[in-house]
Amino acid sequence: MNAKLLAGISGLLLAAAVQPASALSISFDYSYDTSGFFSAARRTVLNDAAQFFDSHLGDNLTAITSSGPNDFTAKFADPSTGGSVSLNRYDVAANQLVVYVGARDLSGSALAQGGPGAYSVRGTQAFVDNAQSRGQAGALSSPPTDFGPWGGDIAFDSTYSWYTDPDPSTTEAFSGFDLYSVALHELGHVLGIGTAGSWDTWVSGGQFTGPAAEAVYGGPVPLNSAHDHWAKGTMSTVNGVSQQAAMDPAIAAGQRRYFTRLDMAGLSDVGWQVRPVPLPAPLALFGSGLVVLTGLARRRRAG
Repeated sequence: MNAKLLAGISGLLLAAAVQPASALSISFDYSYDTSGFFSAARRTVLNDAAQFFDSHLGDNLTAITSSGPNDFTAKFADPSTGGSVSLNRYDVAANQLVVYVGARDLSGSALAQGGPGAYSVRGTQAFVDNAQSRGQAGALSSPPTDFGPWGGDIAFDSTYSWYTDPDPSTTEAFSGFDLYSVALHELGHVLGIGTAGSWDTWVSGGQFTGPAAEAVYGGPVPLNSAHDHWAKGTMSTVNGVSQQAAMDPAIAAGQRRYFTRLDMAGLSDVGWQVRPVPLPAPLALFGSGLVVLTGLARRRRAG
């Protein structure tokens, strides 16, 4: 099950020189981008989106190394076809998340869909526990309070008009849907918003009750009907400026959104160690006529 999105945002990037050293590294694999959707310019936008999370999340993820009887199989949806992919004896380096990306006609109003990868694992108990948690002890709790994925996949809709911003640290009027904003939203799902067991831990009665999110929002946060996004129209702030939350299920053409305080609090409740990096205020929000992206968030499951 994938989270289909149409709203995603991240905060503006600071100059690399002033950002703290980061352990996390999100990398993209274009092996399944069979249509060549991801030009060099579009790849740069994805890297900019990944850098936002790399610089704001301080977790240390252990490596997964298949050897001998220890065998980890990564499973995900082919982003160009939607078919199932299984990669046996899969390895992931320490602190790395691998995200497979591509594009196809998703039909309906979905701009993109994505989430953390599934897996199957066998071997010693220590190897299995590590593969399931990547060193995040709370991921093994019942109910889970942390999350340690190996990565995941994101499929973008190839039929929409996309805006490729060479400098996402600025906002300007544009047409089409903002690739940077949607990439950030989808990475939010890969990181567990609406998809992780530790997200579900805090879902109750159609609301999200995570302590960090409640502290920011002032109480339980309303969710959409699938419980994988904030409710449509949920507001928060970026550096004191009011903005519709990034993990809202809809966004307009010509609109840029950034990850708000509430979105970052959601990541904290999933279990990520969120760094309080100052963000410059977004200059403007453009567009009208929201396109609704509804759908189920694809959960990471053992199989």
